[in-house]
Amino acid sequence: MLDKGLPRLLGLGAWLVLLILVAAPMVQIVLMAVWPSGPAHSGLASALQTPDFWVALRGTVTLALLTMCFTLALGGLMAALTVERPLPAPWLWEALLLAPFLLPPYLTGIAWSLLLEPGGYCAQTLGSACAPFGQALYTLPGMAWIMALHLAPLAYLMLRAALLQRARTPALAARVHGAGRLRTLVWIELPSLAPAIGAAALLTFLAGSEEYGVPAVVGTYAGIKVLATAVEEAVSVWPVDLPKAAALGLILCGLALLAWLPYRALAATETDAPHRPQQSASWSALLPVALFVLLADVLPIGTIVLTSFLRAVSDGFVASNFTTAHFAGILRAGSDCWQALLNSVWLSLVTAGVAVAAGLIVAGALNGPGPSRPSRRALDLMATLPTALPGVVVAVGLILFWNAHWMPITLYGTPLILVVSYLTVTFPYALRYVQIGLAAGGGNLNAVGAVHGAGPLYRLRTVTLPLAFPALVGAASVVFALSMRELVTSVMLQPPGTEVVSTYVMNQFLQGDVGDGMAMAVVGVFSSAILLGLAQVGLGRR
Repeated sequence: MLDKGLPRLLGLGAWLVLLILVAAPMVQIVLMAVWPSGPAHSGLASALQTPDFWVALRGTVTLALLTMCFTLALGGLMAALTVERPLPAPWLWEALLLAPFLLPPYLTGIAWSLLLEPGGYCAQTLGSACAPFGQALYTLPGMAWIMALHLAPLAYLMLRAALLQRARTPALAARVHGAGRLRTLVWIELPSLAPAIGAAALLTFLAGSEEYGVPAVVGTYAGIKVLATAVEEAVSVWPVDLPKAAALGLILCGLALLAWLPYRALAATETDAPHRPQQSASWSALLPVALFVLLADVLPIGTIVLTSFLRAVSDGFVASNFTTAHFAGILRAGSDCWQALLNSVWLSLVTAGVAVAAGLIVAGALNGPGPSRPSRRALDLMATLPTALPGVVVAVGLILFWNAHWMPITLYGTPLILVVSYLTVTFPYALRYVQIGLAAGGGNLNAVGAVHGAGPLYRLRTVTLPLAFPALVGAASVVFALSMRELVTSVMLQPPGTEVVSTYVMNQFLQGDVGDGMAMAVVGVFSSAILLGLAQVGLGRR
């Protein structure tokens, strides 16, 4: 009887999880944006009539388009070079090209600000020659450049896979029959790469349109407004205007969905396994690849590490200016940075555990025999929707849902609201790992156990979970690392007295005490690198 009822229970549990995490908060946003105080009043219509909205919308679209163009150029160039002119020790260069993912975008923005601001490291070493670069940083193209350095590894992975999968025969046939390099590129190569280029373009446009950290760090000083910062300002600056925040969030969400839905369709396109023959190693691509590594890895990470050991940035690189006091403060019990670290650790641990449990429920419902195909598609769409939801939209939805007058319990104003927000934004990643683990832990062994009379719970405990354990550890590690670095929902939802790592780093930078903030950033970045490495190892052992 349990065999027949378990799929139904899993389906109900999956829909309940996604209703709480995704559907209900989004419904609250729509209601608040359209009917904040009844059908006669529309927050959406009011927002559209304000000049600030059009300024923020123009800034958002411009930033997203520039980010998309810069990212495709950088990622495409790195992909083409590593495929056509692979360097010796390709595993090392692969790691270096993916390393920018370790830095959240706001940390990359902070690092470049410390480098190029007046009195920063560049000005101290090169003088006024750095002034034009500093001025360019605090513009929309400068912000897009920072975003592109962070997102280039994503475009690199997608385009490199497409380059490896493309067949060489049509291009060779075209060259044999007299077509030049340019004509072959335009008529043969680019059409075969179009799905991957389109998917990378849509995904990077989506990331650029919803970014909060870089506009908050760099755009604030330049007076540049985007929708993400406008939503946060409507919630955080007195007088609080929730209808405006909901309306702007709904428009931003619509813009994100315009990119995410076509991307989802392109990403679902089946491709063959890579079959391109391995090229011989060459040093001809060393200069451009090394230049990218310098700009995306060495300078930002080096700036953060260097700042964490300096008493004051303005005092330069003299011996008396170096100190380890910033790291000592992190480990001093009772200090603000120690408490922020503890808060992030326990909140992220709870989120990781709940994410794996919820992922098992949803993955079981998706992979089991219970739901019909349309229901399964709807469930899968709802489960992956948070990848398209900007963090500011998630935060506003959770405020409205958990602070509603009809809600019997409220998590808003408690640390648990951070757990719910982290769970919402990281759940698609946890679900992916769990699905991989269940695929490895099912199959014939489960069927053999069922034939020999083992019940579903016994098979789950003795067969499925042990085989899926490495992937589940990977899921927990990824969720923990992403929760430790989550910024925008932390900024908008953290209760008084519950500071976390990301908000501590941001506040220390904005207040001018960058040493303590960068020391905390070093701890966060390297711990995230270790955890993501463990997740990759766990996934490789599936």
